[in-house]
Amino acid sequence: MLQSLNTKYGTRVTGVHDEVLNLMHRYDWPGNVRELRNFLERATILAGQGLILLPHLSHALGAKLDPYTRPSPGYEAPITLQPGQPLTKVEEAYIKLTLEHVHGNRKRAAEMLGISRRTLQNRIAELREETNTATQGS
Repeated sequence: MLQSLNTKYGTRVTGVHDEVLNLMHRYDWPGNVRELRNFLERATILAGQGLILLPHLSHALGAKLDPYTRPSPGYEAPITLQPGQPLTKVEEAYIKLTLEHVHGNRKRAAEMLGISRRTLQNRIAELREETNTATQGS
């Protein structure tokens, strides 16, 4: 899985740290392989290279894996997924995460997201417009 994710996202993740692997072994994985793949995909993007470490886990999933283990101090999870959250919010957060990962390089972000640069620019504009409309309506 890591090899295919590295190819897909242009990352160089070499493996999973023993602490993370121990947490993964203790987790129930009710979503089976799909949940595991999503977990690894997110951690791979956050890690970028080297081993997947505790700080690369999303705060919410890290808490599910082990309530006594928290990411390192100062680490702020960029995305918190909650059931019922509007897909536009999830998409916006994922685009922002990807852009942060590539330091604002929209061409690289579009490649990682599997869309054209133009589509990414259009989507960013649409999300901004939706945000502006929502704040003006409040």
